[in-house]
Formats: sequence, structure tokens, C-alpha cells
Amino acid sequence: MQTDSVATTTEELLTAAADPQRRELLRHLRETDGEVISVPELTAAVANGDDADEREQLRVALQHVHLPKLADAGVLTFDARSSTVRDTGDERVAALLEFVETELE
Repeated sequence: MQTDSVATTTEELLTAAADPQRRELLRHLRETDGEVISVPELTAAVANGDDADEREQLRVALQHVHLPKLADAGVLTFDARSSTVRDTGDERVAALLEFVETELE
């Protein structure tokens, strides 16, 4: 299953980025300049420690919750079959992340 869509509303974007873990994913993906990254690579990049069980829980949450939600909002491309992710380059994401970082966090 490949999910690749375009965010249609600001509300969808805000809902998708409301979760702090998803914002961290988006921050990391913005740094990849649109290159394809594997879910295990992404998990390693955003994990908060070396605990193997926690990493596996994070990978499962990414694969089944966070990445599909972000893909549905059109801010990334997620191919569940190959476990790969790519940033779509939506500039609204960069603007939203910058606002949250400077004004709210």
C-alpha cells in the first residue's frame, strides 16, 4: 500500500502536526531534502534512547499510526510495503514547524 496525497486543508495539516512525535518526524524529514528514508532509519533518528524494546514500540507506532496519518495529510509519502518515507517538500510544513518552535515550544 502506497499512500501519497496532497494536504487539502489547513485543518488537516494542523491535526497531523499536533502530536509532538509527528513534529519531530517532520523536522527530521525536512533535513533529508526529499530523499527516501527507511522506517528503521527514521526510527533510529528520532528515538530517545538505545532501549531495543522502546525502539521497536516506536517503529510500530510510526509504521501503523504516525506515518499513515502524515501521509493522509499529504506532508509525506509513505510506502508501507517497502517501509520507506519521503518528505513532499510542502512549504506549509516548514512554516508551521518554525512557528511552533519559535512561538509555542
